[in-house]
This record gives sequence, C-alpha cells and structure tokens, in this order.
Amino acid sequence: MVIGKSILRSIFLEKQVKKARYRIREIIRKPERLHTLLKINEKILTEQSLSKLLNHIVRSAVDFLKVDAATLRLANEEQSLLILKSTCGTHRKSEQVDLPINEESTAGLSYLKRTPVKSSDISKEPLYPWNNEERKRFPSLLTVPLKIRDRNLGVFSVYRRRKKEFSRSEVELAEIFASQASLAIMNRTYLDQFHRAAITEELTGFYNRGYFYQRLEEEINRAERTDLPLSLLVIDFDHLKIINDSYGHLTGDKALKEISKIIRACIRKVDIPARYGGDELVIILPGTDSIFAFKVAERIRKKVANTPFQGDIPLTVSIGIATYPKDTTQSQTLFERADQAMYQAKQKGANRVERFTIE
Repeated sequence: MVIGKSILRSIFLEKQVKKARYRIREIIRKPERLHTLLKINEKILTEQSLSKLLNHIVRSAVDFLKVDAATLRLANEEQSLLILKSTCGTHRKSEQVDLPINEESTAGLSYLKRTPVKSSDISKEPLYPWNNEERKRFPSLLTVPLKIRDRNLGVFSVYRRRKKEFSRSEVELAEIFASQASLAIMNRTYLDQFHRAAITEELTGFYNRGYFYQRLEEEINRAERTDLPLSLLVIDFDHLKIINDSYGHLTGDKALKEISKIIRACIRKVDIPARYGGDELVIILPGTDSIFAFKVAERIRKKVANTPFQGDIPLTVSIGIATYPKDTTQSQTLFERADQAMYQAKQKGANRVERFTIE
C-alpha cells in the first residue's frame, strides 16, 4: 500500500512538472533564461539523493537569479524548526543554525504566510542568525516559501551584496524557481519513500533479507579495495517460541521491536542492520575487526538482558560473529560462519556471544 501511494504521488508530481513548464514559458520572455531554467529543472529532477538535490537547488538559485548567496531550509513541524540543509556562497556550515517557525525572522514569516518576504537591510532583524560581518556582507535578502498546494516544505533565501530591495520581477522569477524546486523535492522524497519501503522490513524497520545480501556483497568488495576488515553479527532471539506460546504472537512481535530499538542504539550510523527472517537479525559492521565486533555484540547482549520487558518477561539474545578476511572472503560463507557461531552460543547456554572458530 505504501509503495502504491508513492508511485501515484510520483506520477502526480510528473504531471505537475509538465504543467509548470507551460506556465514558465508564458512568464519568462528571454529565451536564454527559459532555457537555463528548463535545464535546471531537468537536472534537479534527476539527482540521485535528496542532499545532492538540495545542494544543486541552492547553486542553481545563485546562477539563475543572479545573486551572491543562497540557503535552503526544510521544515520539521514536529520540532517547530526550519532546518538549514544547504548553502551556497555563504561559507557557513549547514549544521550551524536552525530557525524556529515563528514570525520573528524572514524565514519563519515567509513559511507561515506562504508568501515571499524581502528586506534591504537584514541588520534590522534582531533574530536573523548571522554575525555582524555576514550582515554587512549580504544586506539584501529575499525569502520564498517552498510549497505545493496546501503543503509547506520549507523556504529558500537568496542574498546579494548590494543594499537594494529585490524588484517585483525578481520576486516573480524567484517564485517560479521555488515552484520547480518544490516539485523536485517532493518527487525525490516520494521516490525515497518508495525505495525505503521496498528494501525495509515493516516490524523492525531494519533492511530486508534481499537488501542485506546486496549490501553484504558491496561492503565486502569495498573492504577488499580499502584493505579493511568487516564483521558480521548474526543475532537470534532466545526462547521466542516460549514467549509466543505463553503471551501470544503480538507480545513476541513487540519484544522483537524492543530488541531492534536496543540494537539501533548500540550501533553506528554506518552499520547495516537487517532482519534475516523470523527472529534472526543480522548486522554488517564495516571497517570492524573481530575484537571490536565482540565489544559491539557484548554491548547489545547486555543491554537486551538488562532491559525490563512487560514486567517479568526475560529477553535475551545469542550472537555469532564472523570477520572478513580472517574467517573467509566470500559473502555467503561469512554469513554461514556467523550463523554457526550463533548456534554455538545457544548450545553453550544462550545469552552469549561467540566468535567463529574451526572446531
């Protein structure tokens, strides 16, 4: 169902893009500027990631609108913040400043009013998040909302060094650019949702078995190129059948979710967790030798065992470890050996971590 909705949304956005192109031709009189915008539109619709797309949008805004700098913020309505995602020409780091969604800044005002807001002297804005040097360098500001129908996505702002208010025609061009950028952002967001739904497992939120094998092959190839180790953990829920039989499958599912959350908190962002099947989970640990992998596995095991679940239901896991290239250089064999180590942990009493050894 999620995938179907994402496809329909993507089709809808493609139709919106075509309509927008006709509207642009009517507004922009200079052929070279129209050609530039259509090239920008084609480029931003084919970017392969949201972060690259946002970077391209701000760079294109500087070129197309003939300004000196640009920033782009996406809305996080749960946190009531406009998150700075990309900049061009400002020499600022994107993680430096986020703005509250309120009317005390041009960004917040533009977002809430869904209309462009301009200023010829940003130094008069007390909450504008630039230091004095930057205020002097870029006195003129225009902020335009990123929106599609009744949905607000965020804002993008453009700046120039001259202390001069943006003209009506410049504002119209910025709105045209913003409409194209908004369609591209929505399209990429829905495509990302479609892809994520296709490669993830619903209960745990981990990757599915097919994607696990794909990534394991990719990571082993990368490890071979970089001459770095790679470890694989195979994690099995101890006594899940007893929990299912005693408390029902819904409780068993809830326990598996709880363990998945614990695992997320114990691993790095670069690590790759997947649900192999049933109550068996796997984690690819790039750049990790068997010693450090054992520490990660022990951290997971202890955290699971020490986390109370529905009062008195015991949660424990058994974990097996195999490492490239020490144990094998083949992806399928690496999984089999980590799985074998996991079964050794169970045979030794469960709630244990075992590294693969040849008996």
